[in-house]
Amino acid sequence: MNEWIGIGIVTVGVIYDLLACIGLIRMPDIYTRLQTATKAVTMGTCLILIGVTVYFGFNAAGATALLTMVFVLITNPTAAHAIARGAHSSGIRVERITAQGLLSRRVESELWDHIRAGKEYEKDHFDHMLESCPIIDLEKHMGRQEFFAHIAPQIGDVLGADPDLVEERLIAREREAATALAPNFAIPHVVLPGEGAFGMMVVRAKDGVWFSKECPTVQCIFILGGTEDRWHLHLRSLAAIAQVVLMEDFYEQWMEAGNEQELRELLQWAARQRPRET
Repeated sequence: MNEWIGIGIVTVGVIYDLLACIGLIRMPDIYTRLQTATKAVTMGTCLILIGVTVYFGFNAAGATALLTMVFVLITNPTAAHAIARGAHSSGIRVERITAQGLLSRRVESELWDHIRAGKEYEKDHFDHMLESCPIIDLEKHMGRQEFFAHIAPQIGDVLGADPDLVEERLIAREREAATALAPNFAIPHVVLPGEGAFGMMVVRAKDGVWFSKECPTVQCIFILGGTEDRWHLHLRSLAAIAQVVLMEDFYEQWMEAGNEQELRELLQWAARQRPRET
């Protein structure tokens, strides 16, 4: 009879250990894996050792199993605690395990609004531009000149300027100095005649735009344009864009966004976290 009870307890322990092994594979980071390595593994191993004791009785084998169980109960939590402290000291962060339906940029944006609730928060010019500026999801690879010809009509509408003049100025500006500041990031910009005009357009080029040999597949492009009297807005926008694109994981989220609306929400969410002038 004791043999069958022992086998049953051992079987339950093996199931616990099996589930723990699955958890070690499925969990996303070291901290959640430690949960399975301590709780489930400790429980499973202790059940196996109890089952061995019941099966063999209180003889040398049973006593050894009980002593081993005590050893496991002491060492497993201690080792897990030491590993967790070491990981935290090394700067390893907890991975996000939120349900995918809650990862929408719109939800994050709304959560940020709630955090801001009750605090003074005044939008600047860059925030207002993000609400209405054109955002394009470009599907095919283009060369630099083809790209400028493609966007000139839309940025011309934003600025109230002739598209041919905008295209000409974009090409001329690029000849003076490269506007691709990184392999996947560029800020083409133009100064136009007249007064009182300034605007922005944002493009995600999934297959990239060729700007130079060093930057053949630029995927995140901010186009700025305006008249000389709005140069101060140009400088502030450049600073704001730099703060946005330098945020952690920005490019990964930029490429993972599903459509233009999600791109806008990502930019607005990132812009709200910028340091503000007091």
